[in-house]
Amino acid sequence: MSSQRPYVISIAGFDPTAGAGVLSDLKCFEALGVYGFGICSALTVQTDSEFLKNDWLDAGQIIDQFQPLMKKFPVGLAKIGLIKDLDTLEEVCLILKSMNPEVKIVVDPILKASAGYKFHEWNLAPEKLNKVLKQLYLITPNFQEMESLAGAQESDESGRPDVHQLCRSWSETCAVLLKGGHNPDAPGTDYLYRKKGQLELKPGVSEIFQKHGSGCVLSAAITAALARGNSLEESCLQGKKYIEHFLNSNTSLLGYHSS
Repeated sequence: MSSQRPYVISIAGFDPTAGAGVLSDLKCFEALGVYGFGICSALTVQTDSEFLKNDWLDAGQIIDQFQPLMKKFPVGLAKIGLIKDLDTLEEVCLILKSMNPEVKIVVDPILKASAGYKFHEWNLAPEKLNKVLKQLYLITPNFQEMESLAGAQESDESGRPDVHQLCRSWSETCAVLLKGGHNPDAPGTDYLYRKKGQLELKPGVSEIFQKHGSGCVLSAAITAALARGNSLEESCLQGKKYIEHFLNSNTSLLGYHSS
């Protein structure tokens, strides 16, 4: 009989397509050999190509879902996706840490749906965001999200948002994986920023098929790898291999999960 799988929690939106959010995370966790608990943070109305609306759950409703699980099971990793606002995120992180000071929190900051629906403007509250970063182990913004966040804090000589400088700044507090799917200068190249420096993760495939929820899947795959005891660097490498396989699993917007 195989040994017990590690336990992880996904706190994310309920996407009826199961292409993103908590349902997608759980499929990814299962494929990668960890046991996932699913906590709903928002009820969404969407397809793989259209986002219509969502209803938020507040911090108390989210906490009520995960507290009994945290009390019973040794949860070492928590991945957080779509969530109401920075106040809710901070409260949820603080309770997670109060229940297990060693829990590693991975946040995938979903500021806008791939279909164009805008959720947040975190760049308007940099002080609150900095408080949240102190609770995290890893944050995984894509290039466009980081441009939005950098616009209010960092810019280069040309006046463009300096995403790399902001990543370096954040990495003094928590690790940052800058996802490269929307990087105009180096498409598909991710950058991992830590206190000890920067790691470039180049794409392993030359062509991919776009997928709904790909950012959710990458951060979930990294979370699963961390739960299995891999280093942050190795977890990001494994996550990148997994997402490339997922993107090329078929030609539709809904990918297939497999180990």
